[in-house]
Amino acid sequence: MNFLSPSLLALAALAAPIVLLYMLKLRRREMEVSSTLLWQMVLRDREANSPWQKLRRNLLLFLQLLLLALLVLALARPFLPVAVVASGQITVLLDASASMSATDLSPSRFEAAQAVARRLARDLPGDGLMTLILVGPQPRVLASASADKGELTAAIDSARPSVGSANWEAAFALASGANGSVAHSTTVIVSDGGLPAHTPPLTGEVRYVPVGEQAANLGISALSLRPAPGGPQLFAGVANYGEAGAQTILTITLDGQLFNAQQLTVAAGQTAGVVLDLYEGVTL
Repeated sequence: MNFLSPSLLALAALAAPIVLLYMLKLRRREMEVSSTLLWQMVLRDREANSPWQKLRRNLLLFLQLLLLALLVLALARPFLPVAVVASGQITVLLDASASMSATDLSPSRFEAAQAVARRLARDLPGDGLMTLILVGPQPRVLASASADKGELTAAIDSARPSVGSANWEAAFALASGANGSVAHSTTVIVSDGGLPAHTPPLTGEVRYVPVGEQAANLGISALSLRPAPGGPQLFAGVANYGEAGAQTILTITLDGQLFNAQQLTVAAGQTAGVVLDLYEGVTL
């Protein structure tokens, strides 16, 4: 929590004189009496009003201190900072690659990313516009420069993850066109990683919101069968979409039986290829 007028918190020192007034009560005039049997209440009252006595439970004192605290806080004007787009154009790139279907987040990474996009739409300021781009193999614009929060929420709810990889180069081109020459623009990338090493320059501010755990993100990027003199050859490409190198075992099954298994080491952002010689009449 922050304060717009933190210097006014010094007014909390007014609690000291309030407490002091309860410790320094007025002394009563002393008088001699023949007996104290009937004066017990008077004696207790005198003890309570003697200077520098230990404070006792006093509801009125508590209420006065509470009122002072509320007054000081109101004058200091507390506020909570929230991450919202101040104004202008916001472009949300929603990762829809196959890895976003992973369930390390409940119910899935993609639905967690949708929740982030919904919050951005909900917090959109009155003069703000949002463009939503679904980043799959063929990125597409689900909502363009819209200030209608209902329309934006419906577009986010309609989004679905793909079974391929995300084409970030095409998505960045769409985002650049959406931002155009807007003075205040923000691009928010909601993804589980696998972004290209060199991101093209985008106008305005760029924010990255990660979703999911940073686990190995491997997938078969290519699979082809080609004729050869000694029999058909199978080419398989394994791509690493993660941010760190990873090892995996690629298994090939022919006619329902294990034909080959190879351990591959794939660097981050790279692809490893395997070529296997097959025999005529095989069924993959």
